[in-house]
Amino acid sequence: MPHNIRQPIAGPTARRRSHQVVFAAKKAAPKGFGAQKQGAKGIAAEAPCPCGSGSTYEACCAPLHDGATRAGSPEALLRSRYSAYAAKNPDYIADTTHPESPEYTGSRTSYIRDVKNTMRRLDPMGLTIVSQDAGATPDEAFITFQLQRRIRDPDVPRNAPETDTVVERSRFARVAGRWYYMDSTFVEEDGVTPAAGAGGGAKEEAAKEKKGLFGLF
Repeated sequence: MPHNIRQPIAGPTARRRSHQVVFAAKKAAPKGFGAQKQGAKGIAAEAPCPCGSGSTYEACCAPLHDGATRAGSPEALLRSRYSAYAAKNPDYIADTTHPESPEYTGSRTSYIRDVKNTMRRLDPMGLTIVSQDAGATPDEAFITFQLQRRIRDPDVPRNAPETDTVVERSRFARVAGRWYYMDSTFVEEDGVTPAAGAGGGAKEEAAKEKKGLFGLF
């Protein structure tokens, strides 16, 4: 668990789309025909989608979470996975992670257990798409995004959550017409994406710890 709150990262000059997640107090739904329609995990169908698309949850990520449709693009998949973390929906994360992802270790059951543990420790607070890049083939794509997150240690009573901002670059792969999350790396403040195994020392270990807490998209 990191102990320092990182300062906001100055991003590229490219235009970004951002969204702040607001957690409102839940109200008891009225009975009968006046009951408010609910989405997954208590997210109101008419509420703004957590992914920040500007649409309602019902018109945006809910159909993906319910299995009624699939993400038609890497960005749609990233946003729906972000919303799944906000909705505490570990099954969707497992369903949209490529089986060969280095993060998909063990069985589906053990992977979902790991995802649930991450969800207990961390809340996504804001998503900004920084850039999108094509991969080596039409079936590969990369998205760089900025993430605001709230981290807490559920094993420490009255632990004050920490908030920080990180930038990640995620890779997506399309198999049989369906997009999957493959892996991601942190982007340093200077815009450099560290190569695998680069860095070394305490800095690398700290990065691994942070990544392990929220390797989500």
